[in-house]
Amino acid sequence: MVAAKVAVVLLTNLILFTSTNKQVTIVSSQSSSYSDHASAINHHLQEGNNALSTGDLATAIQHYESCLSFDSNERYCNINLASTLIDMNEIEQDESIKEERTIRAISSLRHVLKSFPRDADAAFNLALILQDTSKSVEITREAAKLYQIAVEASEEDRWDAHANMAAAKQELGDFTGRYGARRSYERAIVLLEGMKQEYEKYIDQILNDEDAETREFDEEKFNEAQEQVNALNQYLSKLYYGFGSVLSELTGSDCLELMKEESLLIDVQDGVDEKSSKVVCESNAVNALRMSVNLNDENVVAIHMLNSMTAGEDGDDEFSQGKDRASNEFVSALFDDFADTFDEKLDALGYKVPHLIGEAAYDLLQMSPNKDMFDSILDAGCGTGLAGRFLRPLCQGPLVGVDLSKKMLELASQCTLTKGCGLKDDDTTKEDADDERGKISLYDKLIALDLETASIDELALGLPDDSLENDGFDLIVAADVLVYLGDLQKVLNNFAELSKGDESQSSFLVFSCERIDDKDAPSSGWKLQSSGRYAHSRSYVERTAEEAGFYIVGYEEIVPRQEKGEDVKGHMFIFAIGGEPYGEEEDGSEYEVSYEMFDTDPRLDEL
Repeated sequence: MVAAKVAVVLLTNLILFTSTNKQVTIVSSQSSSYSDHASAINHHLQEGNNALSTGDLATAIQHYESCLSFDSNERYCNINLASTLIDMNEIEQDESIKEERTIRAISSLRHVLKSFPRDADAAFNLALILQDTSKSVEITREAAKLYQIAVEASEEDRWDAHANMAAAKQELGDFTGRYGARRSYERAIVLLEGMKQEYEKYIDQILNDEDAETREFDEEKFNEAQEQVNALNQYLSKLYYGFGSVLSELTGSDCLELMKEESLLIDVQDGVDEKSSKVVCESNAVNALRMSVNLNDENVVAIHMLNSMTAGEDGDDEFSQGKDRASNEFVSALFDDFADTFDEKLDALGYKVPHLIGEAAYDLLQMSPNKDMFDSILDAGCGTGLAGRFLRPLCQGPLVGVDLSKKMLELASQCTLTKGCGLKDDDTTKEDADDERGKISLYDKLIALDLETASIDELALGLPDDSLENDGFDLIVAADVLVYLGDLQKVLNNFAELSKGDESQSSFLVFSCERIDDKDAPSSGWKLQSSGRYAHSRSYVERTAEEAGFYIVGYEEIVPRQEKGEDVKGHMFIFAIGGEPYGEEEDGSEYEVSYEMFDTDPRLDEL
């Protein structure tokens, strides 16, 4: 698993509003002067809309396709067909069929925009599909431009177009300006707050106007209005979170530039220089996050980010470290949302930790006189399996992956020796995918557990009886996982419990975390940063690991990835437990994975 804010996209995926904007405009009945051709088009459009309104998606698609057989350029049939195809995907299990429908939907909407380049509904729907499936900056940028068309061309000011444009612009790092993320979030919030006030006024009228005591209470209308308010609060919570996270990302110079712009929610008069402008941004960010949590106290991502921004605000050294770990709910929600585009986003950020972990594990084998391969490996916080790709060739026994995100585990479960988990489709030939190695899962077991409490019995359940001989792992790795834990004592104690090492043999622990210099660290040795991730000092990590029974074998300062164009400060630790003490590890050989390395996998013999 990787760090929470590896990119701003992590903060925007939760804002993406996935209900496609259906164009259900029904063309009125035509006069007798219309040709049979036009009447047939109108008939199929109306029948398609009728079927769509009742949830009969298959019939709706048939009518829209019939409409287009008369005129392939008919705007509303194309828009509605695309919308219905995407709705069909919500209940489809076959990924290839879903992909085919998505391609058809995109094609229909592009066809409309070719003839009607300012069609707000087609632009919005296409942007929504592109943003939801985007795996590149170019696609996200196109989505943002389409949302802008929807905003400019709509007859009414659309909060959904502003909201999704804000999310796309935030992912692109486009924060300021008329159509930047900050102003787009503000506009969406103001529009939604206005809608919410109308419903609240209506509820107040039902309960408190002068006729309320004599009029029969309409419970159905009251409940409907209250449900609308509750739904709007959910959306507003997401929007305030997005707005607050944008403000927290701005630099002092960005904030000063913001003070020159009009703002719907910020008093820009208080910022006169970079320092004071940054204070304005940060205080408004905290207020927005508090509003987000007040509107929805189950918004775990907003809660975590609020904690990260308010830690130490009173100058208390003990409090300045922040809470001692991110909640399981936060981590699960964050990475479930991020799972589908996880690998592509990290690749764009130059993410290196899985490879570095693999190299460290390889070097440990080179240092071990009686060990050619590890008997068992625990990939703690495995995510989509990026580290597993490097670990599998080094393990002759079970490779077990643990993560809190079930969506991440689902993706890791699809990996084989020749497919997925860091391998792109064009890295794998058809022959590689179809041979025996393509039939074997990369991991022997994947399970959702908390690393602080996971037991060897839970991890061994379902594996062959002797596969975790002596009840422990030869090697435990954690690639950018401990950035979600402040106090490492519990997790390192548990890693010691899960390790195989004893007086006669060593087992190993390799992990990375973000780095804070000893001189800058609180007395605790760790700190919750404004990014929402924890940083740890070297002395704290080594001291805590030694208390758990480990001893240091190797240490390296690393750059795990880039963030906003700058290197992230990290470090990687290599510890051992049990056996004869190892010396400090020296720089080892380059370690690269090739398909040939899997030819010796003992599981091939079972096929």
